[in-house]
Order: sequence, then structure tokens, then C-alpha cells
Amino acid sequence: MTDELNKKVTNLFSSHKKSKVCQNGEVCRSDGGYFFVSIETDENGRHFDEETILKRAGEFYYIVKVLVKDGIRVYINNYKIPAEELLEFIKLYNDGKGEGKIIEIDKFFQDEWA
Repeated sequence: MTDELNKKVTNLFSSHKKSKVCQNGEVCRSDGGYFFVSIETDENGRHFDEETILKRAGEFYYIVKVLVKDGIRVYINNYKIPAEELLEFIKLYNDGKGEGKIIEIDKFFQDEWA
């Protein structure tokens, strides 16, 4: 994310509302205590199409940065994970089966891999 977008997201969440019904664009809190914004339409006011969103989500890959400590050395492994495997990959670390600790997850298109 760019710095400008990060500021917008931070500003959005700093003015959260505690509401049982989360309406479009409002910051709400889930039962688990996490803040979220519900978005019902795109920038042009059109409602989202489920098939289109799921298809587009499947085209992404994620770079997952994992901090690993080996004795006194510390290094970062960068994993390229397809979208459909992301939760399975994260589960390895939640279950303690992965080596290291996930420190960052970034989304990108396949042709952006460097």
C-alpha cells in the first residue's frame, strides 16, 4: 500500500462506530473484537458480483515474509503463495509446524513477481 492509502485506512479506523448493524462504509467491530468496514458497492456505485470477485481473487499470489532465527542468525524467507493456498500456508504457522514467524503478507498479480 502507498503511504497515502495507509493514512486513509488509519483515519477511517480511528473514527469507528460501535453499531450492531454495519452499514456501507461504516467502521464496525466484529464479535471477535476486530474492526472492519463493510463495502457494498464499487467506486461507481455498482453492487459487487460474487463470481467476478472470486475469479479475480484467484488470480492473485501473495508474498509471505517469514522471520526465521537460526542460532544467532536471523533471516527472512519470502514465500510466493497462490491465493487458494494462502490459508493453508498460514495454518502451518498457527499450528506450529512452520519454521519461523509470519511478519508480513503482500498481495500481487502473477506477472508482478520480481
